[in-house]
Amino acid sequence: MQVLPAAEKIPDIAAPPRLLRGAEAVPYYIGFFRDPIACMRDARRRNGDLTILGPVLPHEENRRLNVLSVGPAYNRQVLGDPELFRTTGQTLRGPDNSAQRRLRFGLTRMQGAQHKQQRKLVMPPFHKKAVEGYHDLMIKTAETLLNDWRAGTVRNLYREMRNVALRLASTVLFSPDPRESLKVGSMVEEWLRRNFAASVWLFPFDLPGTAYYSLLRHAERLEKVILAMIDQRRKNPEGRTDVLSILVQARDDENHGMTDMELVGQAAILFGASYETTASTLTWTLFLLAQHPQISRDLMDELDGVLAGSPPRYDQLPQLPLLERVIKESMRILAPVPYTIRSATADVEMGGYKVPKNSRVICSHFLTHHQPDLYPEPEKFLPDRWLTIDPSPYEYMPFSAGPRACIGASFAMQAMKISISMILQRFRLQVVRGAKVERVVRVTMSPRYDIPVGIFGQDRNFTRSDVRGNIHEMVEMK
Repeated sequence: MQVLPAAEKIPDIAAPPRLLRGAEAVPYYIGFFRDPIACMRDARRRNGDLTILGPVLPHEENRRLNVLSVGPAYNRQVLGDPELFRTTGQTLRGPDNSAQRRLRFGLTRMQGAQHKQQRKLVMPPFHKKAVEGYHDLMIKTAETLLNDWRAGTVRNLYREMRNVALRLASTVLFSPDPRESLKVGSMVEEWLRRNFAASVWLFPFDLPGTAYYSLLRHAERLEKVILAMIDQRRKNPEGRTDVLSILVQARDDENHGMTDMELVGQAAILFGASYETTASTLTWTLFLLAQHPQISRDLMDELDGVLAGSPPRYDQLPQLPLLERVIKESMRILAPVPYTIRSATADVEMGGYKVPKNSRVICSHFLTHHQPDLYPEPEKFLPDRWLTIDPSPYEYMPFSAGPRACIGASFAMQAMKISISMILQRFRLQVVRGAKVERVVRVTMSPRYDIPVGIFGQDRNFTRSDVRGNIHEMVEMK
């Protein structure tokens, strides 16, 4: 088991954590805005598994706090009780009765009885049998994109994987017709990008010429496009297999379906969740494989032995256990969603401290995944660790945990297995020497700068490249 250096040891705190406010709290707030992973790592090193942040100004009362929590016990307490810890939105709320507000009000924002009813309606397209039906469409989509790649060129890995994820999510969720699916998929992607622009958050005023004004108008255009698609599916329901069509026809036990406004929110949120996490995980997984030559060789042995150069049939996917371990280890060491935010609906005790109602509690997936007591040598990319470990849902959370865990896990795993197996059988990727690889966290953790990779025919000449950046804080590459 790895022993942390003395400077990195987590303090053994027997007494309840104390409240940090004023000047003590300022560095944490600034740090979280700049780099939440570095901030939470430093907070844990200094304060243990729980850091309680109060107001900055001395005259403010402690009516709402911000809590940084790490570890399975707090993950279980917070994520396992959605009635006490409700979800909060990470996109901008928007004015009352606006398209922006309706687009963000999907499954992840709903609470209580409405969430349970809507989750039951949304689940069927993501059941194992339904996901199996998307297999051939995923193969066709990946083949179309890979036909444009040429050996001897340099491509930007994150941009390419965003393109793969965009087409996969658009085709399955909206329409097998790329002219229709890519139009709405690209609009949702643009909406998500605008939501996290600094210019929007710093000046959220609906005035012509501002980024916030442009966001609201884009949301209105996107809503109209989705509503038109919903109307078409209500009028002509026959023969459609995309997820949106299934949701339009879905009914609960009392024969209640979704309203148009509920469908708008579900469509936008489902696309965002599928697209962003898949793009990030594909990028990090291919990067890690490029930087770990022996693991790549072993994986190629498996792919050649089972697939012999062909796209995987659905029944062959379970015959690729190393591929599954590679993806699971990638999502552990570089968690696509590094933290989750909840809001307390009542006063609650955490670690001996009374946290008041409406306080925000942040659970760190990333730091949980890097605990040496759970994952020895946590900064090492070791897919074979999964041969001997079986962590609980609150110890391993790439798709969150508890009653509100992501419903698209099977969909995402199938899409990633197909994409990675097809890419690697055709091409060897090598990171350009000296590339700067750093993280940036919005909803997902993705590369701050694109990662340039050389594209070669699959000759198995895997070679690690020297790279720069804070990737070395997260992954040991020696």
